[in-house]
Amino acid sequence: MNLFICSRKQRNIRKLSDFLRDEVENLFISPINNETIDRIYKKQPDIIILDVCGRVCWKMLEKITRAPSLREIPVILILGRKNKKTIENIKRICNFEVFDYVTEPFLKCEILMKINKAKEIVELKKDFSRLLTKDPLTGAYQRGFLMERINEELQWCNLYKEPLTIAMFDIDFFKKINDTFGHQTGDKVLMELIYLAHSSLPDRALVGRYGGEEFCILLPGTDENLAMEVLEAFREKVEKNDFYTFKGEKIKITISIGFTTYFCEDESSVDEIIQKADLALYRAKQSGRNRVILEPFIVE
Repeated sequence: MNLFICSRKQRNIRKLSDFLRDEVENLFISPINNETIDRIYKKQPDIIILDVCGRVCWKMLEKITRAPSLREIPVILILGRKNKKTIENIKRICNFEVFDYVTEPFLKCEILMKINKAKEIVELKKDFSRLLTKDPLTGAYQRGFLMERINEELQWCNLYKEPLTIAMFDIDFFKKINDTFGHQTGDKVLMELIYLAHSSLPDRALVGRYGGEEFCILLPGTDENLAMEVLEAFREKVEKNDFYTFKGEKIKITISIGFTTYFCEDESSVDEIIQKADLALYRAKQSGRNRVILEPFIVE
């Protein structure tokens, strides 16, 4: 389990570190500043402990509870010693989807009890999220959630001036597989293909089913050169992999990939970026298939 602590108070950081060092798999600690949200976003923790100490913390809480990729993470707040202001803050919590809170001075057993309860919620949410956001056949994200995440990544890209790569890919001559071996084998190949994608792409990559047998790869913080390396490695892995029918017959497949990289130079829409990636995929098909093609992102 990955736990993220945000605090300006060194005494609370030391106390929580002592309490949790042997209780969680990965413990991330961050001061509260303008880069904290970005750190949370990149770490994607299972649980967040946020020490509330001022207006900045409330703004951060608002961002966490609204961002599509963060809002499902349980947040445990640490409030100051019980007084009139703390009571006002407890009432204020009702405006946010906060999992729980503790007040200072807090005990180890109290913190662990909250975290263990949050763990249960995390597992339940993961199961529920898979039902709502994942394609039941392949395990790739459904188009609705995919588009929501692309919009979010585009906002982060513009805010932090990072590149954002979007790639489209599909199986070459997939119809022939269905016609020759049947749709069940076609479904099996799609499942194994997305498994390969998840196992070979970077941790921050997101794979979604855009439509039919066409899939989309989202690579945040990835420029053209790195994207080409990553996508070419994925293409080669698919080409070398052995796929099998339900009867045990070996099948070899290849994929075509088209991608574009957005550099936050203009306020462009998601549709414009996807159109460029789709055009790159079309060019990959037209130029012989089984290749990765870049379409530079130039607003016309």
